[in-house]
Amino acid sequence: MSQQQTNEALAHRFHMDIFQKGELGVADEILASDFVWRNPIIPPELQHGPDSVKKIASAAIDAMPDRQITHDDTIALGDKVLIRWTMTGTAKRELFGISPSDKPTAIIGFDLFRISNEGKIVEMWQQFSNGKWP
Repeated sequence: MSQQQTNEALAHRFHMDIFQKGELGVADEILASDFVWRNPIIPPELQHGPDSVKKIASAAIDAMPDRQITHDDTIALGDKVLIRWTMTGTAKRELFGISPSDKPTAIIGFDLFRISNEGKIVEMWQQFSNGKWP
């Protein structure tokens, strides 16, 4: 497996293992201890380290228990992996500005991961929005 394929598989685990399957311990495995989540909607106290990712994942899992995450596109180049993703489900609790509803919703986003030479995710830049592509 090439380094780019290894990096791509690591980035996929961020979404699929931690957020989809709820395997929170994977955060300790794949994230650097000084991991930084760069998203202006995430409170500053939750932007650093694996424990913060576990808290955010727990909140997302609790708020949208029927969530389904799909990776629509993935591009890996050097130490970076870009994933365009969609999360669908029904928000049972407020989640990042999305109000609870009995109606399904879709959240679409882009995550750009930077992977260290040690094989850990050290940074992620993220943007997402509630809605669907036309």
